[in-house]
Amino acid sequence: MSSVTLYRASGLALLLGAALVIIGLPMSFFFTPDSPLALAMIGVWTGGVVLVQLGLPGIVVRQAARAGWLGAVGFLLLFSGGFLLASFFAVLDLTVFPWLDVRAPLLSFQFFTANSAVHVYLAVVSALFGVGGVLLGIATMRAGVFPRWAGLLLIVGLVSLGAAFVNVLLIVTLVFGMIGLGWIGYALVTSNDEAIPQRVAA
Repeated sequence: MSSVTLYRASGLALLLGAALVIIGLPMSFFFTPDSPLALAMIGVWTGGVVLVQLGLPGIVVRQAARAGWLGAVGFLLLFSGGFLLASFFAVLDLTVFPWLDVRAPLLSFQFFTANSAVHVYLAVVSALFGVGGVLLGIATMRAGVFPRWAGLLLIVGLVSLGAAFVNVLLIVTLVFGMIGLGWIGYALVTSNDEAIPQRVAA
C-alpha cells in the first residue's frame, strides 16, 4: 500500500470522525438519557472519536521531518487522552448513566461531584488533551505542512477542552478542535506523495 493511500485513509478517518463528533455530541443532549436516539448519538460521537484516533498517526507521520519531537510528543499525549476519553464515556454513557439519569439522577450527579477518583481521572485526561493539543498544534504551525490555521484551531479547541470538561463550553470548544482536525484531514486526502524536506536550521 502506497504512502498516498495511507495518508488519504488517515485523512478520511479524520474528516469523518470530526464530523461525527461535531454532530453526535451536541445531539446526544437533545434527547432523554435512556432514549434510543440518545444512545444512538452517543454511539455516533464515540465512533467519531475512534476514527479520529485512527487518523491521528497520519498527521505525525506526514510532518515528521519538520515537526520533530514536539509533534511526536503532542501526538502521544493527544492519542492517550482520546483513548481514555472514549473508553470512559463510551462505557458509562452507553450502559450505566442512561439508567441512573432516569431512576437515580442525584446519584448520577454525585458520581462526578463527590467522586475523587473521577476527579483525578478527568484531571489526567484534561492534562493530556490540553498539553497534547498545544504541542501538536504548535508543531503543526511551525512545520508548515498543513494549514497553520488548522493548527491554531487545534490549540484553541483542545486546550480549552482540557480546561472545561463536561459542560456547554466543552461542546463549543471541541467544535474548534474538530474543525482543525478535519481541516488537516482534508489536507491529507488531497496531498500527493511528495517528500517533506527537513527544515534547515538557520
